[in-house]
Amino acid sequence: MAKVVKTSEKPNSVNIIDIKDFGKHIKYKRTSQGLSIEEAATLCNINARTLTKLENGAEGTRLSTAINIAKMFGLKLIVE
Repeated sequence: MAKVVKTSEKPNSVNIIDIKDFGKHIKYKRTSQGLSIEEAATLCNINARTLTKLENGAEGTRLSTAINIAKMFGLKLIVE
C-alpha cells in the first residue's frame, strides 16, 4: 500500500521574501497533490535530496532548478 502524503500547511502569504518562503510554497503544492518527495523529484528530473533541501529552505539550489520546479507545480513567479 502506498504511503499517504499529509498536506503541509498552506503558506500565509503569496509574497516570497526568502528561500524558506519559496520552500514552503513548493512543499505545499507537492503535498496538496499527494506526491511523495521521490515522486515529485522524478517528475522534476532532479534527485530527492535536492527537492528536500529546497523545501527546507537550504540555500545553494540553482535558480534555474528552482524555477523549473516551480513551473512543474504550477506556481507562477512574478518579479516586480
